[in-house]
Amino acid sequence: MEFSRKKAKEAQSREFVTIQPKEVLATLTKAKITITNFLGGEYFLTVDEVKLENDKIYLIEGKHAGSIAKNSSILPNNSDIKDGLLKMILYTNLKNTVVNNIPKNAIPVLLLSSSKLKSVINSVANETEFEHFCKENKLKQAQQNYLKTLFEEAKTNGFMVILKER
Repeated sequence: MEFSRKKAKEAQSREFVTIQPKEVLATLTKAKITITNFLGGEYFLTVDEVKLENDKIYLIEGKHAGSIAKNSSILPNNSDIKDGLLKMILYTNLKNTVVNNIPKNAIPVLLLSSSKLKSVINSVANETEFEHFCKENKLKQAQQNYLKTLFEEAKTNGFMVILKER
């Protein structure tokens, strides 16, 4: 068990200092997260970006569509989004989140970006805003349905999804 924890901590440290080429974030504020369960198990993760705001900490997992090249898609690929959803499951279940010994309310955010997007929307947008976003970004019906499902998942499970230009 100690060997596994040591290896997991080492992996967390490597990920913490690694900037992926596709990561285009508002800040360079990666953070280390240690989750401890009721049985004393420890899980060492990193989050792509954090934002502190009063009593809240936004835990932002970024997923980006393709490269900056013209042929990139408008949404990140399905497996990247699923990876982000897995982290949202973990982050929505955090209790007693503490930053520098100060309690914070954790707000999980799945940030999806693409160089092809022309505007920003989030999962709490109303129907009119959603329709405008889809029209402005020329989303196909299948993409619109996918986003509606993803936004419903976010609302049901207590996290936020943001789509924005890279």
